[in-house]
Amino acid sequence: MANMTESTIEKREIKAFLDKDNSTLNTFRTLTLFGKNAATYKFALCHALLNQNGQNSELRYEDLKEDFLRELVRHYENNPHQFSRRENSLTREIDLYLASDKTTSDWTKLSAVAGKNIFNDVFRAYQNVGSGTLANSHLLFEDQRTHKKITMTDRLLSVLENPKAKQIINHENQARWHIVEEAWRSGLAANMLSYNKEDGLFYSENENLRIGLRSAVDTLLPYQNGRCFYCNREVSKFVLSHCDDFADVDHFFPISMVSRLGEGVPNPNGVWNLVIACKKCNRGQDGKFDAPPTREYYESLVTRNILFFEEHKHSLKNAISLSLNAKNKLEIISRMQNVYHYFKPLAGWQPAITFHVED
Repeated sequence: MANMTESTIEKREIKAFLDKDNSTLNTFRTLTLFGKNAATYKFALCHALLNQNGQNSELRYEDLKEDFLRELVRHYENNPHQFSRRENSLTREIDLYLASDKTTSDWTKLSAVAGKNIFNDVFRAYQNVGSGTLANSHLLFEDQRTHKKITMTDRLLSVLENPKAKQIINHENQARWHIVEEAWRSGLAANMLSYNKEDGLFYSENENLRIGLRSAVDTLLPYQNGRCFYCNREVSKFVLSHCDDFADVDHFFPISMVSRLGEGVPNPNGVWNLVIACKKCNRGQDGKFDAPPTREYYESLVTRNILFFEEHKHSLKNAISLSLNAKNKLEIISRMQNVYHYFKPLAGWQPAITFHVED
């Protein structure tokens, strides 16, 4: 492991996202949202780690291989775009396995090839974000490559002992995995994602085909650290829909108002205008409904959309760029100001109570 005491993450927006919340859950989110990928190994490794019980802090690479490989093959069978380069020795072996009778012998052969490929860099690269890496205080494990094993830190062990945290991370990891698959399936082609209120999914506006994302909630909530965009209450899609902390998809600028602004205004169902709100803020007695929020929330939305733009060539970056017709951060700010000026004279809505997160 590199001897580092401070984070070397260079992009200030990503570092601010990591530093905002010292929880292990936020560390997972930072790695999942902003790490660079040449293959989806990172998501398969996250899946394999979450399958551990935490009883042993040391794990051999071999201990993780079965969970890692089976999940990778499951995704590959549904969508063979798991690598930025379409073909390598592992993909060829997976193709042979999927075309076989899938006997124990066939799996053993695939496993032998995988063992020579999948663990070359995945542990070393997993905790990198962009061109930087996490500080020691945030690390989930130490990679002892010469011994082909890892030592899990207390941060990771605490998650493995927490079923709720494991459930959240697993859902967010799978949602993000689908985003990367979709980006590679379309050759990183830009696609403008549009939200469908009827089923809660994103669709491709260009092709009218369903994008391979779990849901808008799974996709957007990690950027908000699992909390309501407005009141900061912890929210979940796993609670009953009548509960105050149920996760709703909200149009920041009311769709009824944006639709009347005429040509040149971005699609109000686009990712740029969607946030996750608790039920109480979105449609409770004192909820937002069709009111535009105050300026502080507008500024938070701009920051969030810039975070999308910091992704490594994934679908949300493309969606933001297309829907706002923006090629850089300054243009994102400019395009959003063009929308905001219509709402600026109005008295903005804000929640009656704001929840604070303890350090």
